[in-house]
Amino acid sequence: MIRINLLPVKEDKLAKEAKDFLIIAVGALTVVFVLLGLNSRVLAEQEKESVMRIQEADKEIANLRVIMGEIQSLKEKKAELQGKMDMIVRLQEQNIGPVRVLDELSLKLPSSKIWLNRLTLRGNRIDIDGLTLENQEVANFMNQLENSMFFSGINLRKVSKDRATRGIQTLSYNLNATIHLTGRQGAARGDKQ
Repeated sequence: MIRINLLPVKEDKLAKEAKDFLIIAVGALTVVFVLLGLNSRVLAEQEKESVMRIQEADKEIANLRVIMGEIQSLKEKKAELQGKMDMIVRLQEQNIGPVRVLDELSLKLPSSKIWLNRLTLRGNRIDIDGLTLENQEVANFMNQLENSMFFSGINLRKVSKDRATRGIQTLSYNLNATIHLTGRQGAARGDKQ
């Protein structure tokens, strides 16, 4: 006996294979979509985190700009205060300097045989007119001034006989010099600055 199968075997097999392929394809697509969804979620989180970092960096930059502005302002105030302090020091030197120079001048007179009649100050130059009994006293006075830290460039302009006072013959002299109100060391420091 021969049996004949009239059922469509090939079609059933093809339908079964198509059904299996469809299940596998749908499963694969589902996995791909799930992976794409997870990937997009991870990327969205990373983007969100990057945006937050950028915002924090922008805030930090703004804070640093404010701080830099304050630093610049403080530098300007410091420079202004330094200028004021320098001016105060110069004014103090100018106020004290002439007194110190006159004191030094009186200390440098070598004896009671020489006198000062007139002092004339023009800028940093002083002209001295006086009387003496001997030429040597003028030379000693010039040496004393040259050894002082307040005077330099001593220049004798003239020595001449003056009229006799009470029977004593006097000599008049005139000399000039450069004055250093802060002393020669202070003047040298001022030149270097």
